Amino acid sequence: MEPVKKNSVLIYEEVKAVKFFLWTFYIILVPYDFTIYYIYPYFNNVKTGLPYGGLGFYFHLLLFALLPLAIFIIKKGHPEKVKYMYFAAFIILDTINNILIYWGTNREFNSGHVLEVYFILFSPMFVSKRFFWIITLGFSLKYLTVGLIYQSAKVLFALGLILFIGIIAWILLTRFQSYLHAITLMYEDMREKEKLAVIGQMATAIAHEIKNPLSSLKGFTQLQQEKDKGDEQYYPIMLNEIDRINAIVNDLLILGRPNTAVKTPKSLMEIIEYVVSVINPHAQRKEINIKYDVNNSTVLLCDENQIKQVFINLIKNAMEAMPDGGMVKIDSEVKGDRTIISVRDEGCGIPPEKLAKLGEPFYTTKQNGNGLGLMVTKKIIEEHEGTFNIESQLDKGTSVNITLPIVR
Repeated sequence: MEPVKKNSVLIYEEVKAVKFFLWTFYIILVPYDFTIYYIYPYFNNVKTGLPYGGLGFYFHLLLFALLPLAIFIIKKGHPEKVKYMYFAAFIILDTINNILIYWGTNREFNSGHVLEVYFILFSPMFVSKRFFWIITLGFSLKYLTVGLIYQSAKVLFALGLILFIGIIAWILLTRFQSYLHAITLMYEDMREKEKLAVIGQMATAIAHEIKNPLSSLKGFTQLQQEKDKGDEQYYPIMLNEIDRINAIVNDLLILGRPNTAVKTPKSLMEIIEYVVSVINPHAQRKEINIKYDVNNSTVLLCDENQIKQVFINLIKNAMEAMPDGGMVKIDSEVKGDRTIISVRDEGCGIPPEKLAKLGEPFYTTKQNGNGLGLMVTKKIIEEHEGTFNIESQLDKGTSVNITLPIVR
């Protein structure tokens, strides 16, 4: 799961995992060595004690000396470093211990520690592929090097054991990561639904409060315009701004209300032709050419007005991306029981970091935008059991691809 942007929850979970790691590390270290070097030899009438020539008890003292440093690192807010420190310390001390025991002797290499198995099996607890690969490759390289230096075939068994345990740990690690990914997606989905529900409730309340006085304001403005025939400079601007507020209010109402779409079979060609006829006069003033190549036999099961609004929003967005003119192209392709409709422009494109956020509440790339247009579009498409995807390249343009079910 690394690298991951840290937050308090992740740090808290990492601290818990590290504390459990430290406890079990020492609980395994001391009883294992005491059993291997004292209890087992005693019952088998063999000389007891740590191997001659090695680090002896200094091996354990040095590992215990790491504990205060580990606690200090945890308190400093870097618990993820502790596991790497312990691995490095263990493998260095173990290597030095083996060199002191076997170097310059005729004794066959016969060394290994249960903590090597512990490190590999514990790695899924940290949900870190990097840590898993470092310890697995580290122990494998250690035994390969030892086997070449001491010409010992026993390292093959150790390598096989590491491989076997590594496979088990890898399966556990991938399952943990998959489970965490699924939980993260569920949490993000729930948070998005809660956000939309709150926005919907607020939108409905606000829109209803604005709608009535807005209609009165527009009516009085038109009446005053008729009375004051001599001043035509400000009234058109006022009426346009009132219409813009009204459009925002309508978007809010769509977001706030539940799915009220009345779906009937409608020709895709007729919908596109109507939308183009409405927008074309405005497009011509901006020197924008709208072309469409749509399958004439495609029939959608849809709410006609809502789908018209979808294409009006998308074509307007495409036009706003081309202030110096250009072409908007609409085409469709039937695949099975669905049709893919693309709206392409020749605008400036959208940066990747902004592209991922499009459709979020109140997020917009426009200076005077409110972020509701794409949100409404996305909501309508989802209510029609369709999908919505945006592809964009800087300085080349943007393509919005919609998939909708068709009537056979």
